[in-house]
Amino acid sequence: MLLPVVALASVEAEQQLKDPDPKVREKAARQLGQEDNPANVTILATAVQDKDEKVRGAVVKSLIRLGTPASLPPLSTAVRDGIPEIRLLAIDGLVNFYLPGYVDTGFGGFFRSVSKKVEGLFTDVDTAVVPADVKPDPDVIRTLGLTVNGAPDTQTRVRAARALGILRAQDAVPELLKAAFSDNVDLINESLRAFGKIQDVSVGQRILFLLNYPQKSVQESAASTLGVLRTEAAIPDLTRMFQNQDDKDVRAAALDALAFMPTKDTVGLFAKSLDDKDKRLRTSAALGLGRFGDPSYLGALERAEGAEKDTGVRLALDFALVKESKMDPLRELVSNLSSRLHRGEARPYLIELARDPKVRETLVPYLYSKDSDIRRNLCVVFGASGDSSSVSYLDVLLRDPDPEIANEAGRAIRILHMRGM
Repeated sequence: MLLPVVALASVEAEQQLKDPDPKVREKAARQLGQEDNPANVTILATAVQDKDEKVRGAVVKSLIRLGTPASLPPLSTAVRDGIPEIRLLAIDGLVNFYLPGYVDTGFGGFFRSVSKKVEGLFTDVDTAVVPADVKPDPDVIRTLGLTVNGAPDTQTRVRAARALGILRAQDAVPELLKAAFSDNVDLINESLRAFGKIQDVSVGQRILFLLNYPQKSVQESAASTLGVLRTEAAIPDLTRMFQNQDDKDVRAAALDALAFMPTKDTVGLFAKSLDDKDKRLRTSAALGLGRFGDPSYLGALERAEGAEKDTGVRLALDFALVKESKMDPLRELVSNLSSRLHRGEARPYLIELARDPKVRETLVPYLYSKDSDIRRNLCVVFGASGDSSSVSYLDVLLRDPDPEIANEAGRAIRILHMRGM
């Protein structure tokens, strides 16, 4: 009985969307979004360029709420809107399609994009990224790429660069490189973060010069990105930056970058920093020593772990000890997958460690933990670092009573198949 009523309401709203009164059109646009009817996207698309900005804003919000593939073209059109707020919302809406939850679409009329920590989805906007099996529409990437350098205001350009990073937009690297050569600090920083998420190692050589940029925030971002990309050509400059810079934040970023690619020439820096007062340096020191893999540092790492009280640093020490073939510290790393505060550290460490078959074998029993957070996050770990043998372990979780875990297990299996596993 309700279906004819809903259909009638949609027809009425469609007619009202053409009403001369913008208030009527705005109300109709909101109603079409609240009906949860995918067919309404086609209707709303006709009004995405309405002459009234409040109507256009309501249309974009409704398109985001409905969230169907058909909403992507009109949202891409809205990215070029004349009003900055609508452009920003449209960009966030494109991201939200591929990363549900990125925009709060509650029916209380309060729309916002992620700007701070959002528990249970991703640590924060700087680390948000779509899963590896998500392939954004090329037209969406093209629109965002053009926006990075072509939007009329900096805020829109920055938001587009952020979106491209979250979407792992490899095809947009040339546009992001152009943005990295701009004179706007915010745009440069956002482009650098995007490079870190896209993981195109060829970019490293092109951005080395940013280590000498006048603003320290760019120096920090450049160092972090070069570390993530493991750009070995940056090691001499990063070493000088750590040894000669007075700014604590820049020094911390430099040592963190060096920790991704330790060498015999830099390992001494990590050993000296293992008991530094700055916990950031202690963290990087542990990671660097762990990745360097020299057993002669095992005793120092064990003593440091015995004395360390900060959980974040302890997790880095756990990582280092597992790198030294000590499997017991895996217990603390796994248990912190259920910590809202520390899972953002524990999971990346486990993803890196799980590339070792011995570590994966030790982690298998934890896949069936009673803790749902642990099961869900380990699905991500095995999807990122597993092999063909991991599929059978994940297959069991396809029947998990928690639908989120079953979905993550399915995604992990898809990712492994994509890699030919």
